[in-house]
Amino acid sequence: MSDTDQQPAQPSSEQPSEQPETPARSYPRTFGALIGSMIFLLVLVVPIVLIVQWRGNLEREVSGANQTYKADWAEAVRSAQAADIDVIYPRELPSGWYANTDPSYQGGEEPAWTMSFVKGETSYVGLELSSRSAQSLAQKNIDTQAKEGDEVEIETDVATTWTEWSDSDGDSGYSTEVDGQTLMLWGPKDGDVRDYLDLLTDEPLAK
Repeated sequence: MSDTDQQPAQPSSEQPSEQPETPARSYPRTFGALIGSMIFLLVLVVPIVLIVQWRGNLEREVSGANQTYKADWAEAVRSAQAADIDVIYPRELPSGWYANTDPSYQGGEEPAWTMSFVKGETSYVGLELSSRSAQSLAQKNIDTQAKEGDEVEIETDVATTWTEWSDSDGDSGYSTEVDGQTLMLWGPKDGDVRDYLDLLTDEPLAK
């Protein structure tokens, strides 16, 4: 056997080569990529917002929140008259006007019949027939500092003499006495309160 065969194998001094790590994938940091990301977000978010808004509108429509309530004031008048309650009401409403709340009657020691009518967002007329005094109704419905004005002659089906009322903002009202009760109508400045006086009646309302 030769000397070469007797020598033990020497470990190699060369280290195994290391494989380079694969870099993590990243989005290119460019202006174009930023715009692309924003467009992606818009495409994702906008439909969601629209769906939420649509559902909200649908729920409001179903619940009636978008509908203007119009009370059946004529039926309320008929019901009150059928119950032998003395009421005063307009025989008809001017064009564009409607009752925005149900007419009501409060019995007891201070009975009261109330109605209200509106047109648009700023015009309204209130009516109350009550056992309370005109001063009390003026303070309640017009202003706590409402001032009593002149007596005026206005020929209507329910009265001919009316007392004017006003406040510092220009709101106005008219009161009179009907069969021992106080009737008052009121509304905002430049309103249609006086026009309603000509429409008042206490006659039975035909069906």
